[in-house]
Amino acid sequence: MIKNILVGTILGIVLAGSVMAEDAPTTLSNSGTISPYKAERGGIFLAPDLLLVIPGNTKLDISTQPWVDSSNNTIVISKMPYVSGTKYAKDYAKEGSVFTVTTDKKYRYFKGNGLPSTAMGEYPVQQGTEAYKYYSVAPGGHDFRTGIPGSDYSSAAAIGISPYNLTVQLPKYPKPSATPNPIASLPIGVTLTGTVWHFELANASGTAWYNPTSLLPIDQCWGHPYAQQYHLHGYSWKCFPNQGTEGHSPLFGYAFDGFGIYGPRGDDGKMVTNAQLDECHGHTHPVLWDGKIQNIYHYHLNNEYPYSIGCFRGKVDYAKALGSPDLRAHNKIHGTSGKAHGHKAHSHKDHGTPNIIAIPIGSFQ
Repeated sequence: MIKNILVGTILGIVLAGSVMAEDAPTTLSNSGTISPYKAERGGIFLAPDLLLVIPGNTKLDISTQPWVDSSNNTIVISKMPYVSGTKYAKDYAKEGSVFTVTTDKKYRYFKGNGLPSTAMGEYPVQQGTEAYKYYSVAPGGHDFRTGIPGSDYSSAAAIGISPYNLTVQLPKYPKPSATPNPIASLPIGVTLTGTVWHFELANASGTAWYNPTSLLPIDQCWGHPYAQQYHLHGYSWKCFPNQGTEGHSPLFGYAFDGFGIYGPRGDDGKMVTNAQLDECHGHTHPVLWDGKIQNIYHYHLNNEYPYSIGCFRGKVDYAKALGSPDLRAHNKIHGTSGKAHGHKAHSHKDHGTPNIIAIPIGSFQ
């Protein structure tokens, strides 16, 4: 019997009004020239599934966009040309933000329409706005619902936001693995505001790969859509409500291995650094978990790349985590720890390649 129901059908919540100074960074550390196939602190560890799209010898490049300070390789938040507008879920779907969390003895179940309860920018990106010049030169790909790859959007600027079937099932009692588990899907976790995080990688060509927010502007809540599906990057907690007022940050969501994703503050009330976290961007110590203090592994959001999750400390059952056709539409075959679970391999026509924005390299050099 399913119990402990948390209903999050929300038409719109204003931006978090009282964010502690420690929670509000002025810069983000950018990615270094690292391999995305190595588990290391400050990096991301991708599964071999993604070799079809991201070559094995790939090293991340450093963006030269005007909001990247090349002297110290940081993203200067005040210089970012945010996507303009303040829209809420009700502006994109008559039902607004729909999101429920239910549990039973073994699992947590997340069900919604993918539209967060927090504010979003105005998408499609409007012509004449500062962000438009960056989006208008980025290829938009296609809306997988039409079944016509490559012919849907004139550019990334034309991509809008639509509700979709967000269905996620995660273990209630996750277990840490002895070794890190690689990431095998673009979505890596679900937020308590009703949307998802994506892993931090984007391409400017078949061989040039970057930290996404060092290439494209995002909205003021650090999200944008691809194939109509809204998701978060970078300083993703900026607009989350209920960020706490002191001490350790509260729980903001769940990674696809079932472990919690907490805000940027540690027990001392200061933003955690990568030096305090492992290669997956987490650590173990007592936190509030399921209503009581427990000594458990958990992830942190912070202002150092990769900002959320670099790999999974627990094993992911992708068949359950990506529980709807919409979530699976732009991802390859998946299985525990990045291994195929027996499904027939998909072609690009079948939407088998991951949902990664492809950006023309000439626009950013």
